[in-house]
Amino acid sequence: MDQLPKVLFIADEVPQSINAGSIQFYRLFENYPPNRLMVFGKPPIPGATILDCPYYELKYSFLERMRLSRFTSLLSDLQALELFVPKLPQSLVKVTKVFKPDLVVSLMQHLTYYYPAYQLAKKEKLPFVLFCHDDAEDFSRVHQRFKRKLLQLNGKIYRSATKRICISPEMAIQWKVKYNADGDFLYPTASTTLAAKEIDIENLQPKKKLKIGYAGSLAYGYKEGIEEIIPILQKTDTVLKIYRDENGLLPPSKNLEYGGFSKTAEETFEKIKTECDAVILPYSSKQRFKALYSTHFPSKIPEYVLLGMPIIVIGPDYANGLRWANTKKGIFYGNSASLMGILADLKQNLPKLRETLVALKDIDDFNPYQINKKFMQLINDAGKAG
Repeated sequence: MDQLPKVLFIADEVPQSINAGSIQFYRLFENYPPNRLMVFGKPPIPGATILDCPYYELKYSFLERMRLSRFTSLLSDLQALELFVPKLPQSLVKVTKVFKPDLVVSLMQHLTYYYPAYQLAKKEKLPFVLFCHDDAEDFSRVHQRFKRKLLQLNGKIYRSATKRICISPEMAIQWKVKYNADGDFLYPTASTTLAAKEIDIENLQPKKKLKIGYAGSLAYGYKEGIEEIIPILQKTDTVLKIYRDENGLLPPSKNLEYGGFSKTAEETFEKIKTECDAVILPYSSKQRFKALYSTHFPSKIPEYVLLGMPIIVIGPDYANGLRWANTKKGIFYGNSASLMGILADLKQNLPKLRETLVALKDIDDFNPYQINKKFMQLINDAGKAG
């Protein structure tokens, strides 16, 4: 492969070792030549590890305050009309001219950040690479009467991209219908340092009480999903250990424990291997999450797979992660009504985990080396299009 193109990355989620979306960009660009990469975005989170390339703060303070206030939908309405959409500050335009990027990369999440990236690429006639992790219209909380305008604007931006990288094949298919343009996909990539849990099969015994681990945010309906399974946890005397600090979002229950935050995702999963018997992805059955679940792919699933532990995926049949689990031997899946049987099965069959673990090792969908190779090829192809 020829020398990789010089990439200017502009997004609200910058590559860093904290937060799911940011972690994905950190891993994808981890081995990218630092002299051929520059990042514009929000300041990295204190304590997070960042890449060895220049980071410049891109902060639209007034718009961020507005987005985080009760006026967030009003801001989205105005931005759907291409009002209150900012340009890149002149100070960063000057930095860009010195860096001379070959292409611009952004994330279709907050219009305040991907619109300047789109405008810069358009003005400078640079190839544009656009990542899509979520439904941008739903994410914006735009009022219904302005949704069509935002859809048209996002369609224009999506179609302008040289490469469109969706989080799942299902998203690429649906976005082709929605935006009238083809897209590629990259599943979330897992850590290259995470190893499977070592289990002494000979010493395993049926469990009287299971401890199930959950890593990640309570957004995306996972708070609601956990609330829906608490009665089943109580009936089966199962503990769900949530790896974050307790903050009162979930009802108090003797069947919920909190493992606290760790500095990195890798540290969290090392704790899970030591403290838990299995891991769970609890989708909510509430209809308001249907559009999200049908295209979004949880970044925690690739990590779960690498743990070599039993995986439980619970949720409605349209949830992307559950549809994926349905095709893989060795993963427990179903709806909340079937969870009681799944937990009973796990209690009795932990001594027979070898078959499950072997099956999980055969899953190659999330091979980080293959994903990174595909990513580099997409970036290289986009650079050559300039």
